Amino acid sequence: MKIGCMNKAILFILAIVLCPPVSAQKTAESKEPKCSLKLDQSPQLRGFRLGMTQEQALRRLPGVSIEKPDKYGLARLRLAIIDTSSVIKTSVREKAVQPDITAGPGDGSAFVLDGQRFPDLKGVRRLQMRFIDGRLSHLQISYDDASKWESIDQFVEAISTKLNLPAQWQLPADSPGEGEEKELRCDAFVISASLMADPIDTHAGPEIVLADVAAWNAMSKRQNDTVEKAKREEEEKRKAFKP
Repeated sequence: MKIGCMNKAILFILAIVLCPPVSAQKTAESKEPKCSLKLDQSPQLRGFRLGMTQEQALRRLPGVSIEKPDKYGLARLRLAIIDTSSVIKTSVREKAVQPDITAGPGDGSAFVLDGQRFPDLKGVRRLQMRFIDGRLSHLQISYDDASKWESIDQFVEAISTKLNLPAQWQLPADSPGEGEEKELRCDAFVISASLMADPIDTHAGPEIVLADVAAWNAMSKRQNDTVEKAKREEEEKRKAFKP
């Protein structure tokens, strides 16, 4: 993933966490049903669930490691899964996990996985995780194009049915209108679905993103507090300046 794409992904995370749902813009008298699911009720995707510890996640990914968290408690992991069933094996390709040499500085720890060694990830092209304070707080799964979807509504209906989720999917708050993306906002998490394929990946399919609202809000507060503290310190230096 290019650095520009990474910046776009971070902006997307902040948008789904911080932007109010479309229903919040309606009158208080609105009687639309609300998703009241808590964090421990968030769906499990390929064995991963919001709130699980970093150690629990790594147990499902032998050979993978994660960078140390930054000063805000954030650690990042990016995985690319390749289908080696039709590839001639070499001593290099026989490794189940290899460093991803295409990763950028903003990707964190990055690896390429042999899909044959990770059957639970069959049909997945890319998987990105963000851990805040050692717990999974963002999960982004990009699938291959094996399954074709006629519309975003058809895709989210399948997600709701298979994951036992409410059907109150809506367009993102900043959406200009009908598109290829919808989200479901619950009390503790946001799940977003998109049909927008990666233009640089000819086999890219739909995508699902899960985000822990409280965790991202807490980290955003830390960042804001750090900025405000730096401003105060600079102001004190200016006040103490003697010509």
